[in-house]
Amino acid sequence: MIHIDRDRADEQGRPIRPGASWFARAARGRERAAAEAGAHEADPGIYADDWVKAALEELFHRKCAYCEAPIGAEADWNVEHFRPKGRVAERHGHPGYYWLAYEWLNLYPVCEHCNQRRKDRPLWGDLQFAEAGGKQDQFPLEDEATRAMAPGDALAREARLLLDPCEDRPEEHLRFTVDGQIVAVTGDRKGEVSIEVFHLRRRRARDARRNVISEVVALLKLIRKSEADGRQEAAADLRRFLEDFRLADSCPYAAAARAVVRDPAVFGV
Repeated sequence: MIHIDRDRADEQGRPIRPGASWFARAARGRERAAAEAGAHEADPGIYADDWVKAALEELFHRKCAYCEAPIGAEADWNVEHFRPKGRVAERHGHPGYYWLAYEWLNLYPVCEHCNQRRKDRPLWGDLQFAEAGGKQDQFPLEDEATRAMAPGDALAREARLLLDPCEDRPEEHLRFTVDGQIVAVTGDRKGEVSIEVFHLRRRRARDARRNVISEVVALLKLIRKSEADGRQEAAADLRRFLEDFRLADSCPYAAAARAVVRDPAVFGV
């Protein structure tokens, strides 16, 4: 997970968000939701509109907001409500944050493995089903007394335990091991809960991160050798490659790659 600037513009300077006509439809949807309250059934024709999906893909660099796996035509993904729209797993009787069902700032592009409850399927050489996971309608808080129950309640009061890539700096909460596993900073409750709820320890995600970590380790070693041999131009080319194709926001699993660069000794460099 990396931080995403929700207000960023594209290369032509255009804000990456749906147009005014969608926001007008969303406002009408919010009015209907407020009138129907807990009986409201969110309309995917609004929150998962094609314009919304295109904007989310671009804004999040065609990656899952939580695990950074590539999304798009080659992989199924969901328009995720960060605060669940229909019910809340941790609070019996909560109607869900129905008033946020069409709120742009509550919508994220998320792969099915992070968003839906899925088993961690066997791998060759590891032929056991691992624990199932996925966010679904979870939204844990440190203190239930702070939970917003209806429109007008202050969301800022909620002591949320999930990392928000648009509000938080995930690198302050998460670390990676040499084999690609993700771990929380010692004692960091928000990091621990986010890893669990988003199912970030699943094996295929771990292996994808491990491959990226291995590539970055190899590149750093080549850069150091090139510099030691006096081949500064070659070292500079390798650094540009590293920046553009492993560390940039658009790169899959950039958080793991950046962890290697931040603390290379931990990864054997």
